[in-house]
Amino acid sequence: MKKAFTILEVVISITIFMILILFLYKVLDQTKYSNILISQKEKELEVSNKLHDILLEDIAESKQITIDMTKEKNSLVKIETTNTYHNPYYKHVTYVIGDTFKLLRIESLNAFTTGKNVNMDLFFENAFIDVLANDVELFEVKNSGLNYVFVIKQKDKERVFYNTYKLGEIK
Repeated sequence: MKKAFTILEVVISITIFMILILFLYKVLDQTKYSNILISQKEKELEVSNKLHDILLEDIAESKQITIDMTKEKNSLVKIETTNTYHNPYYKHVTYVIGDTFKLLRIESLNAFTTGKNVNMDLFFENAFIDVLANDVELFEVKNSGLNYVFVIKQKDKERVFYNTYKLGEIK
């Protein structure tokens, strides 16, 4: 009697092998997709943490903080701080929403002012502008004592709250 595989046994083994290959492909594809999602979430958290660190350092090291409202109902925050990134002599930091719905951090030599008699060209010659967030629909700052809460709402995203504290003066 011959000891060989029948055609039926070969077809069944090939079918089982193809099912395993298909399953393995689906598992690898799902792993790749989840890695992309996790990578995107990691980048979002990194940007959010960087923004929180900047806000925290600016508020913690501030000497004076002024919060105004713009006509678009967003906050305009003016800070005199020792937390500088570009030039150690540029002690004035302003947070404002620009015309293109970007959250701007303006580090300047002089305080940010608006009006008819203000030379904005001279102001921006002595300023550095950093874009902290895009597509900002709402930027609001609330103050209660030494506690400052920044609320940022971006298009197609949840509201994000950044809680910061101003360091008290040592007497």
